[in-house]
Amino acid sequence: MSNERKPEELQQSLELIRNKLLPKLPASVKQKINPEVEKLEELFLNTRSPRFAVVGRRGAGKSTLINAIFQKEVAKVGSVVAETERASWHTFKDEKNETLMEVLDTRGFGEGSSERFALSEEDAWQEAIQDTYPDAILFLVKAKEVDSRITEDIKQLKSLQSLILEKHDYRPPIVGVVTQVDELDPIYDSDPPFTSEKNDAIHLAVSHVNKMLKKEFQDIPKVIPVCAYLAFKNGEIVYDRRYNIETLTDYLLDQLPGNTWMEWARITQGKKIQTRIAKTVGKSASTIAAGVGAQPIPLADLPIITSIQISMVAAIAYISGRKFNRKTLLEFFTAMGANVGTALAFRQLSRSVSKFVFPVAGNAISGTLAATATWGLCKAAILYFIEKRPAIEAKEAYDFNQEKPLD
Repeated sequence: MSNERKPEELQQSLELIRNKLLPKLPASVKQKINPEVEKLEELFLNTRSPRFAVVGRRGAGKSTLINAIFQKEVAKVGSVVAETERASWHTFKDEKNETLMEVLDTRGFGEGSSERFALSEEDAWQEAIQDTYPDAILFLVKAKEVDSRITEDIKQLKSLQSLILEKHDYRPPIVGVVTQVDELDPIYDSDPPFTSEKNDAIHLAVSHVNKMLKKEFQDIPKVIPVCAYLAFKNGEIVYDRRYNIETLTDYLLDQLPGNTWMEWARITQGKKIQTRIAKTVGKSASTIAAGVGAQPIPLADLPIITSIQISMVAAIAYISGRKFNRKTLLEFFTAMGANVGTALAFRQLSRSVSKFVFPVAGNAISGTLAATATWGLCKAAILYFIEKRPAIEAKEAYDFNQEKPLD
């Protein structure tokens, strides 16, 4: 992610906490806050696009799955002959032409004659991963062909994983994907949600792939059944028969390094993913605010906590895919009934006053109030930016969550 795409306020706040605040904190408080700062730095300051390898036999639906995840026609679908000679990185870019996701698409396992392809499969892989490597490998098996030469394919899959380990000292996780489940019997039951009879057939296919993978791999996280069929006309989706794609994209979040989460949320446009990341940000921000607020320095923490809260809201707006600018922030805080420069500051001022009135216990009270206020803003921002709920609902959530613990 380029600097111009990062919420500037968040970057500045993290630098302030890292360089100015943490060195002055007691060791016990520093140990609690530092992991949360590191988590936010990984999410936002070191962000890059996620990378996948998509492998399987021709006809398993590699390009179709890529298009389904992108929700755009970005990969050419070959229906007659193998279209992919060299392994190639497909990229999805935003309106500024910056890469959000990279997918390594290879020609199908066991396909392609020497007359068509000069490179062997292993040579093609070597060429593709010379400078970079996938964060995870998606192993695609067509639902109606789970018994077809799968042992041979899994050995090739293991070779690819081993090659990446040897070249980059990284063992990418493997996720099995059973594709085209809509073609299983009964054939007339082709549109999800499926009947129990179709679901039984899907379960059998998934169980078989899972059993075969476990013979070679001890760390297979999951096998997920999908239908990825989309029809496009003039670049627009005109028919959508996707099944379980959101389950797949949600699950892949756990297989990806934290510094890819932001772009994964933006490209998949999944509310579950966006909400999960937003809550991660909110919990870290609340923990930091609690630690800062509990320090016995009246008023000195006011700009830091305010900055943390503003930055958190800016991050959630960014996660939601909103075009980020200061107007976006003002829009939210105005909807909450607060002006960033006045009401929010007064709320923080009242926290600090408790330190004068209760010199010892006031620190704990202040820290708790800082955490609950920050968490309340997080919940409100999720409703407003991600759920796109009316401002009044977001404000009610903020008011309600002032007294609620983190959940």
